[in-house]
Amino acid sequence: MENVGVLSFSLTGYEFSAVYNVLSLGLASMLATSIFLFFARDRVLPKYRMAVLVSASVTTIAAYHYFRMFESFNHGYGINDASTAAVTAGANMVDFGAANYNVGYRYIDWFLTVPLLLVELVAVLGLAKAIQSSLLKRLVPAAAAMIVLGYPGDAKLDLFGLAPSMWGLLSTIPFLYILYVLWFELKKSLDSQSAKVRSLFQTLRVLLLATWGVYPITFILAMNSTGAPTPAEVVSREIGYSIADILAKCLFGLIIFSIARIKSAEEDKAHASAEGH
Repeated sequence: MENVGVLSFSLTGYEFSAVYNVLSLGLASMLATSIFLFFARDRVLPKYRMAVLVSASVTTIAAYHYFRMFESFNHGYGINDASTAAVTAGANMVDFGAANYNVGYRYIDWFLTVPLLLVELVAVLGLAKAIQSSLLKRLVPAAAAMIVLGYPGDAKLDLFGLAPSMWGLLSTIPFLYILYVLWFELKKSLDSQSAKVRSLFQTLRVLLLATWGVYPITFILAMNSTGAPTPAEVVSREIGYSIADILAKCLFGLIIFSIARIKSAEEDKAHASAEGH
């Protein structure tokens, strides 16, 4: 096939396939986790089912947005009449993906799911309502602020005269506040939990730190570019974000379910016997 030329923002066939496949993996992972959590909700006591259902809601919302991202990426970077793309013997393709791929889908997803991740984290501990309310009134707005402030920087929007790096810095402030609450203000509440629950909760906090840490790293790597992202930035951003999402939502939700089962068994001997604990 004749080479029609490769634009500076094109993806090779291998780069396209890598992102295409990881978005497909994200979609499948979110759907499978949603189905499992929904049907497994009755394996915990009623007081902990809300945490499990919130986990299922998180992965369901994410599955919808991964479907939209999957379609948007395929339309933006795939071979179609609009881009008049052509594949060469070297698997190169011409595209206008930077203009057509909607990165906003990720931020809409995060705006909805990140606060819910914190809701399920607090809900599964079975804390007193006053303590739960106090924690959520601080964590949920901080999570929403982190996402809202991060989007202009990642999308490289020139809003209010602030550079993308400044938006990234502003987004870091609520992120650090969330970490402070999870590590320090929850300490007293964790003292009343069993050793198994404390261990799993510590795993959840480390998982959040590790996965959420991917986002600022990816943001910093792309910070020096202007205009449309380079192929390397597109691939690293989409693969990094997708893997982090799978861990922060699917694995996180499954650990929440495990904590709910442990606490259910600890509080109800009949339930523990029925579940084989």
